Amino acid sequence: MNVAFINPFIESTLRSLEMMANITAEKTGLAVKEDLITTYDISAIIGLTGDTSGSIILSFPKTLACRIASNMLMEEMRELNQSVEDAVGEIGNIVVGDARRILIQDGFSLSISVPTVVVGTGHKISRTGDVPCIAIPFYTKFGEFEVNVGLKE
Repeated sequence: MNVAFINPFIESTLRSLEMMANITAEKTGLAVKEDLITTYDISAIIGLTGDTSGSIILSFPKTLACRIASNMLMEEMRELNQSVEDAVGEIGNIVVGDARRILIQDGFSLSISVPTVVVGTGHKISRTGDVPCIAIPFYTKFGEFEVNVGLKE
């Protein structure tokens, strides 16, 4: 996978979470991910097509997803519900949209899909075997989360 595709997603994740949910995050690593089983509770999946294709997955534990939704909606959320699902989908849309903007400035032509949100502890998200996936873990004071970038040229 072209490294030029990774950094925009790191930058946009950090910026979008701070701006939209007032949550500061820190990237804690980078690794190739062999499977797509998550230990988290809720994921937003956004597809990309154009000069590269694949999907971006943002996965959060329940507590962090509720905190993001609470901060975005200015209303306390304690359980996964439609409002939290909508907020996670929206933060995913914002992150990928911002990364897309950066990539377009770098000369790539890309379109993004409407987010799909999957709920359930340990859910598995399948993708074709020929698409590499880079896992980018992040830390916040409200919990850890992960962004998976799975793109091929």
